[in-house]
Amino acid sequence: MKKIYLIDWNSFIYRMFFALPEFSTKDWTIVNALFGMAKFFVWQLTKENPDYLVFIKDARWENFRHKIYADYKATRERMPDNLRSQISLIEEMISKMGFEIIEIPGFEADDVIWTLVTSLWIDKNNDVYILSWDKDLYSLCQNNVKIYDTMKAKIYDYELAKTKFDVNPEHIIDYLAIVWDSSDNIPGISWFGPKKAVDLINKYGTVEEIFNHINDEDFILSWKTLEKLKESREIAFLSKRLATIDKNVELNNFYLENFKFNKENILNEDVKELFKKYEFNSLYSEKKNLQTWNDLNLKVQIIKNNDYLEKLKEILKNYKKIFFDTETTSLNIIEAELVWISIYLDDENIFYINHMHNWEKVKTEDLKNFINYLFSLDIEIIWHNLKYDLEIIENFLSWNYSTEASKNSQDKKEDFHWQMTLWL
Repeated sequence: MKKIYLIDWNSFIYRMFFALPEFSTKDWTIVNALFGMAKFFVWQLTKENPDYLVFIKDARWENFRHKIYADYKATRERMPDNLRSQISLIEEMISKMGFEIIEIPGFEADDVIWTLVTSLWIDKNNDVYILSWDKDLYSLCQNNVKIYDTMKAKIYDYELAKTKFDVNPEHIIDYLAIVWDSSDNIPGISWFGPKKAVDLINKYGTVEEIFNHINDEDFILSWKTLEKLKESREIAFLSKRLATIDKNVELNNFYLENFKFNKENILNEDVKELFKKYEFNSLYSEKKNLQTWNDLNLKVQIIKNNDYLEKLKEILKNYKKIFFDTETTSLNIIEAELVWISIYLDDENIFYINHMHNWEKVKTEDLKNFINYLFSLDIEIIWHNLKYDLEIIENFLSWNYSTEASKNSQDKKEDFHWQMTLWL
């Protein structure tokens, strides 16, 4: 089998940027996303050693979807300046490693990826992995095409993609046409959340078939909801057109053999010089000894149950300032899950609270109680990506909980929201 990695450039660099705390070189050049990408190559890709590696980038400016719907992606926030400043650095690094980036004017990366997959999956000797977090690309999952979530180290085949969305992958586009997609501002149908969408898709298959059967006596919706659906016919078909990926992009002069992955070229002399320039000493050291917390002489303590949390509470009483960071499964506030929380007090007291990793982890209720306790302290909290993390914590705390520490949950949530507003 030929292992082929198709990397959704925009999705990937955003994830790298938000996955690492922002840091800079001695001359104040912000490099956290660049370092994340460099580490991905040196520590992960060289081990996985795919046969081919293709980066695919969204084309600049508007594409054909904006002509269909002027507000397409209108709600998406502007790329953070500190990420924008790193794009050219990442492109330079990838070029020095010998890789090209595909960008087709007028099309998004998803369209190009779908077009590539359409031609690659036919050869059953090709094992295609799409490295992206875009929901629409899960619709491509089949026997030899999979989504690779590098954050969770999880590979989604047809069955896992079906489990994730509760519909067959070939109907995920129809599902997204019904459910509002905040990331792309696809309008969807008012009143129709995931549950109604899943019921409709699993009963009728596609948006077209739903409306073909909408006047059936045994149609599965109640009268009031049915009327809303009938009123939304035009917006439903518009949403499907926006969610549908173009699989016929003209890829002139694309030859897979031009994208061979050569792990020996990852740390060539030009790349080492670039790593030296940006002070990535741990990535090119011949000793290769800066790869764990112990090697870095950082005394990181893993918090894996409530007993550890109780000890941490006692330690926190001695501090007036802490550094706080979270890691989640998504950049989308609505769907993101809390993977871990890290707390830095000083070089002797660094804590990693595990909530989702497969090893022993803190229970959800215990973590909620701890966060409530933390915010009850008279303590200064220094945060990376403050707005996002505060919304994540607010959502996490608002999920159903009824422990002694949170009897007045609604009051706590309102107080927390007020604090968040003041801080922002």
